[in-house]
Amino acid sequence: MELELPSKLRKALEREAADAKRTLHAHIVRKLEAVTPPAEHINPAVVSKGLPKLVEFLNRVPAVRVISSDSTPDAYWWVKLEIDISDPLAWHVVQELGFVLNYISLQEKLPTMFMPVSPPPYLNGGPAEFLAWAIESKFNYIDPEWIKSELEGRLPSPVEDVAQWNRDDDSDDGDA
Repeated sequence: MELELPSKLRKALEREAADAKRTLHAHIVRKLEAVTPPAEHINPAVVSKGLPKLVEFLNRVPAVRVISSDSTPDAYWWVKLEIDISDPLAWHVVQELGFVLNYISLQEKLPTMFMPVSPPPYLNGGPAEFLAWAIESKFNYIDPEWIKSELEGRLPSPVEDVAQWNRDDDSDDGDA
């Protein structure tokens, strides 16, 4: 297969390959293998079937309300949500979602990213009104239902039970 790359991209890839002590071909193959699922996992129906299940689960999490969700034609997906920052559990929810979705461990890292998103604060207003959060798949064809299962297995259970989220009390009442 012959592939013509734009000059800037080719130079960047050649530099990466040299630094990695690989041929350009080997370097490109390695990069593509890292982001391309096996052929048996290329099924856009997985995303359209699983995304509503993930959304339903996230809407059960205290202080969370899903604003929107969608997928791209090449089977990446995202969920945008609000976390009510006036809710006493808000930062517990952020911490738990950040842990599971971004970095459980080196061995169990999920192919997702959880992050804050906002329009320009200087044009709109503060976080109570305009701070939102996004969960995105970092690779295409990732089953959102699998991500829901991972969250379900690691977040407090049952997820909607507020008492399960109060594992530690951030308030200091003087008792030691």
